[in-house]
Amino acid sequence: MSKRPLTLRSMLALVAIVAALGAIAIQATTGSAAPTKKTLHLTATSLKKVGFFPKTKPRQGDRFGFGDSVSGDDTGFDRGVCTIIGGKSLCNIQVQLSKGTLSLQAFLPQGKATNLPIPILGGTGDYDGATGTAVVSQVSKNTTDINITFN
Repeated sequence: MSKRPLTLRSMLALVAIVAALGAIAIQATTGSAAPTKKTLHLTATSLKKVGFFPKTKPRQGDRFGFGDSVSGDDTGFDRGVCTIIGGKSLCNIQVQLSKGTLSLQAFLPQGKATNLPIPILGGTGDYDGATGTAVVSQVSKNTTDINITFN
């Protein structure tokens, strides 16, 4: 077996292969499912004439819905539907943001919430496959502060 010196063409091909393998390795380790930002701060403001509520005193199994405009690190809106179970409400919340969506679900207490953790079940777009926790605090009757930390 004779040793031939590498030509310029074969060296460039080798460099291209190594660069391609490096790019593939970086893509595999960073993944496209992880949000680019590890935290997100949002403010939700209640929308008038969006949602529905029981016409009488709420009872077990009654449902209600709500909607907010969302601003902060990303902008959009949310919609939630809740079912009253025990002294709490099981709520499914979808947040449509400019960079994607987030899906959340939790048992929420009745009344004002402070530092209430709500699990993130998934997302789309820049938030594809997102998991983490949204910590929610009601600032006023119509305003909620939301701090999201992605896993």
